[in-house]
Amino acid sequence: MSKITAVLRGDRALAKDTMWSFAFEGATVLSTLISFSLLGRTLGTTGYGHYASLYAIIAPLGTLAVSGVTLALVQHVIRQGEDLETTTRSCLSMTLFIGLALTVVGAGIASYVVRGLAMAAVISVLLLEFVSVPSVYIAASVSQIRDGFGAATRIRLIPLVSRIVVIVVLALVDHLSILTLGATYLGVNGVIAIGLLRRTARRYGLSMRPSRIRRPHLRSSAIYSAGISGLSLQNDGDKAVLAANRFQADTGLYSAAYRVVQLGLIPVGSLIQVTHFRFLEHEPGRKRQHLMRSLKYGAISAGYGIVFAVGIVIAGPLLPIVLGESFEGSVEMTRWIAPLVPLRALASFPLNGLMGLGHTFARTVLLIGGAVVSMTLYITLIPHMQWKGAAIGTLIGEGALAVAAWTMLLHYQGRSDRRIDAETEAEAEAVVLEAAAAASRFD
Repeated sequence: MSKITAVLRGDRALAKDTMWSFAFEGATVLSTLISFSLLGRTLGTTGYGHYASLYAIIAPLGTLAVSGVTLALVQHVIRQGEDLETTTRSCLSMTLFIGLALTVVGAGIASYVVRGLAMAAVISVLLLEFVSVPSVYIAASVSQIRDGFGAATRIRLIPLVSRIVVIVVLALVDHLSILTLGATYLGVNGVIAIGLLRRTARRYGLSMRPSRIRRPHLRSSAIYSAGISGLSLQNDGDKAVLAANRFQADTGLYSAAYRVVQLGLIPVGSLIQVTHFRFLEHEPGRKRQHLMRSLKYGAISAGYGIVFAVGIVIAGPLLPIVLGESFEGSVEMTRWIAPLVPLRALASFPLNGLMGLGHTFARTVLLIGGAVVSMTLYITLIPHMQWKGAAIGTLIGEGALAVAAWTMLLHYQGRSDRRIDAETEAEAEAVVLEAAAAASRFD
């Protein structure tokens, strides 16, 4: 706590952004708990397994339309100094085109993996997550570039609060299902997305109409998306493999346990979000800058993660009280995967350090490598060990990613520091030679 306090006191902007992030994550926790509890009780373990399996498909694909595009937008405007309107229109086109394509791909995958779910429900949820939500995040990214993290967070809160309202209303009128939730929230969020894009255009004097997709933006988005999709696959591939092997009851129980552990990742994700711009800001000639940032934020997050993991092991028996006695089997699962939180905290910041050093491709390779390790373990272990195979694959994959990320960061930071030393020596030699030449002319 003293280390966290010292960091926030030394950086007022970080402290302010952190408060906004906690407000957003608090709303996320509320939304998660409400949907988790109401859907769990309404759908039962098998129905919740279908819901979790659908989102296991959405998570790795959705990064192509959301995370990759918004990170590319921020990078090209903040780090590379490109025109905001041109970049935004190009990225908005990417979001819409990729989102519609992913809806078709996702529906095809879901027809095989989630066979017990109506296609109308699948399509409504896919359009929501691949087209409607990403459009809101484009507006939020533009606001963050112009007015800071707080302005962007206020935009991101709007669809989150509307989701809570939709779920509660549907539950109160006894019409909560995956189909009604997807269709209703798609309509509500579609109106919100259009309104926010128009508001953003007026506020900043921009045109928010889609335009030609520019190749550098597509390339940056693809690099970011590939890495984040790898991380999402590592996160959710276990649920998809469980569902594909027809362990539907285990899928629902394991998904519930995983959701509880993911709540512990919210503060870690919060710190990752508010420090993202700091890693994009590179000060030429300064040694060890991204390594020291990674160490500072990583130490705080990992310390918190250890405390959370111990706490969730102790508090695990409360889970059936929230979801009902049918989810009692999730308690042991929660204890198995609790170490995910400190492991994820250890891996996240060196990955951002690589981004700060300009090695986004190396970062992507590491994330894809982690996904390959985890998916190999899921496919190998789950058919024989069921949910325990999923837990083992998750922890080994996360641990391997953390070790590889720190190793790579140390390598590239060392290479950057040696280059700075060489440039400094060259500049010093040039000064000496110039002084000697001047003295010779004087003589």
